[in-house]
Amino acid sequence: MKKRNYLILFSFIAAFWACENTTIEPDPDRLGFQFFPVSINDKCIYEVEEINYRNDGTIDTVHYTIQDELIDSVQNDFKVTIQGYRYKIVNNCTREILNTIEITRNPQIATQKLGNNHEVKLSFPVKEALQWNGKPSESESDEYVLYKVFQPYEIEDSIFSSTLHVIQEDNQDSVIAFDKRIEVYAANVGLIYKLSSQLEFCNETECLGLKQIDFGKTVTIQRVLE
Repeated sequence: MKKRNYLILFSFIAAFWACENTTIEPDPDRLGFQFFPVSINDKCIYEVEEINYRNDGTIDTVHYTIQDELIDSVQNDFKVTIQGYRYKIVNNCTREILNTIEITRNPQIATQKLGNNHEVKLSFPVKEALQWNGKPSESESDEYVLYKVFQPYEIEDSIFSSTLHVIQEDNQDSVIAFDKRIEVYAANVGLIYKLSSQLEFCNETECLGLKQIDFGKTVTIQRVLE
């Protein structure tokens, strides 16, 4: 009887030890890495609409294409960094370099450096209402928030089954200014849509509260999928 009890006890201890030493690898898709793919030789193309509101009351609307060409990479055990150039293409012919571009992804964050402008685009693992400082290099914190995580998104004729929204700013209640900036990322694609609208309203007595635009800019960027 004692021998049998010892065998049972030994089996229990062995099973417990096996459980304690089992390593479960994290699921990259649950972490959200697929929303910010990083690979060399990528050519990401975006159509841009830019609306400029002038102080004299005129409104200028221009359309052009931007293309990110990622041509060099550095990788170690903890992060991947891809470098290249962002080009502006006008009328499908004239191409000029706008900025250098560098994107980095590690297990905690995904960043983009466009010229001297550095942003933390995503924070991992992704989850609804997750917040982080999108511009850590600046003196004041700029809080970004995740919204509609793992939700479908439709844009024109394309439907993406798994996406997330990054709300960078959503101030629509002020009577003197409007500031709305969002980005939408799709699984295994990356950025598919971006809106940046920053407007200043007339604050004189006769027009205060009417949200009459004095000046500002609205830029819409949409990914072109081949």
